[in-house]
Amino acid sequence: MSRSRPPVVLKFGGASLEDPAHVAEDVRAVRAEGVPVVVVASAREGVTDLLTAALGHPRSRSQHRAAIAEVRRRHPGLPLAGRRHLDRLARLLTWVERTPGRDPALADRVLSQGERLAVHWLSARLAEEGLRAAPVEADHLGLITDNAYGASCLLLDRSRPAVRRGIGRLLASGKLPVVTGYFGRSLEGRVATLGRGGSDYAAAGLGALLGASRVELVKRHVAVLSADPREVPDARPIPELSYEEAEELAQFGARVLHPLTIEPARAYGITLRVRSLDDPRVVTTIAPPRAGRRNRALTILRPLRLLRLRVPGGRQRPGIVAEVSERLSAARVNLVQIYTSSALLCLVLEPTQVLPAIRALAPVTRDAAAMLDGPYRVAIVTAIGDGVLDDLARVPGSVVRGAEGFSATPRALSIAVPLAHGSRVLRELHRALVRGGTA
Repeated sequence: MSRSRPPVVLKFGGASLEDPAHVAEDVRAVRAEGVPVVVVASAREGVTDLLTAALGHPRSRSQHRAAIAEVRRRHPGLPLAGRRHLDRLARLLTWVERTPGRDPALADRVLSQGERLAVHWLSARLAEEGLRAAPVEADHLGLITDNAYGASCLLLDRSRPAVRRGIGRLLASGKLPVVTGYFGRSLEGRVATLGRGGSDYAAAGLGALLGASRVELVKRHVAVLSADPREVPDARPIPELSYEEAEELAQFGARVLHPLTIEPARAYGITLRVRSLDDPRVVTTIAPPRAGRRNRALTILRPLRLLRLRVPGGRQRPGIVAEVSERLSAARVNLVQIYTSSALLCLVLEPTQVLPAIRALAPVTRDAAAMLDGPYRVAIVTAIGDGVLDDLARVPGSVVRGAEGFSATPRALSIAVPLAHGSRVLRELHRALVRGGTA
């Protein structure tokens, strides 16, 4: 690899695989720049949902058989190695039927079959288009993760030697590596998935490991917009984002990017491009911040629940926030957001975490004479962009008056509002901060 130009990583989402000829056209267009290309593929559209549904009914042999039949139907013309993965999927689901309880590592093995089948199917189609495509399974390649099955993190330093060696050999022989997204191999040597949308993260990680000049996330019918167009019909495309802006967007609910996608790109200075397969003009470039650029994007997270913890003499009780955090962490309760004042802590959680949170905080309400109110049904609307604090004066008064909580950082204004008002607040903030107050 050291003797060639840095590669370009092209990641294709499941919907983008519907037209392999279009994928081949994209590969040729980038190769025409005189650079090597590495392809990363998601599972074909709907396959991960099928496998997830099968895992949701672990004892249903009939549902498992139906899932396998549908997965087979979605991968016509599989080569021999791909057909072996179909047989392996059938065996894995049989093990699921016989395994008491839930085994996260076994579930990850099942879910990884979608990407494995996709790269063998896609490689065969690209070969028909005249490209020397070689399917590569990320765990066999040596992409290492931690042991957090279902939501693993890439360990780039541990992965670098094997990944560079394996991909380097294929590129040196003139082949087109077609690598599975979504999963790697844990430190225990087992399959570990990266969470939903993890193929973006895998592509960014491979780009960092290979010293890529850029990573392109090619999606169909998806773009980075100033808001969800289903909520805000006049949402605008965003041509550029800083790494930090993109990370905030992902963390606050924009589903275009996996939340961890940005970190390897930022750490290694890799440019990310999110683009539409159908319309090459719809592109968002994610790179270091550039002076003079002003982006504003709005997201909404819902449905959520808010608990109010009133602590008498809160300011005179040092460590109360730490105690609350420790008790919630011990109960494996994840806070979406926290708003604080001298005597009030507002805790925003997923609905399923309310009861565990109330139980975890019982000692605080007993020993500290604290009072717990709620839960209240809320949504979090967030305005994101470098320098967004400059826009505080432009936030409509009606939004502030109805807020259940408010936080501000140099890159994000986050407002908790009653759930029923979420869509209206989103539109009001978009009109004020993106469209400059125009109707």
